[in-house]
Amino acid sequence: MPLPFPQHFLQDVTCITPELLRACGVKGLLLDIDGTLMQTRDSMPAPRVLDWMDSLRREGFLLYILSNNKHQDRVKAFADSQGIGWQYLARKPRQKGFARAFRETGLAPRELAVVGDQIFTDMWGARRAGCRAILVESTDTYLWYFPFRRLAELPFRREKP
Repeated sequence: MPLPFPQHFLQDVTCITPELLRACGVKGLLLDIDGTLMQTRDSMPAPRVLDWMDSLRREGFLLYILSNNKHQDRVKAFADSQGIGWQYLARKPRQKGFARAFRETGLAPRELAVVGDQIFTDMWGARRAGCRAILVESTDTYLWYFPFRRLAELPFRREKP
């Protein structure tokens, strides 16, 4: 079973460029919402994140929300506002949500990158599914359990092909 090392570790989603994605053979992104695109308590990402999403779509990349969030209305409202496919309760790192994303996007795992802020859900799920794994710093640094989660993730918070 693959270890949950990310293949890329970036400051935030806006550091992900079309050039990086093309160099990796990526045609689409499976995006986490909470802690990745925006803080859990926010209803929409910052304008610069929305601009980043628009620019990737203009460059021909497919975007899809793959969220563990249990609030269907939150995930649906955001994804619908962006005109992109979505899943809530994906239960990452389990593979069922990834398999559904592959069917719905029509892309193979090697053509997709998972973008998330958590090692043991987003990165481990990506690596198990055969997708590229892109870790970004969490926007949710205010959460009480954040220091404990980061401590457990520390051995895996580095890029590894």
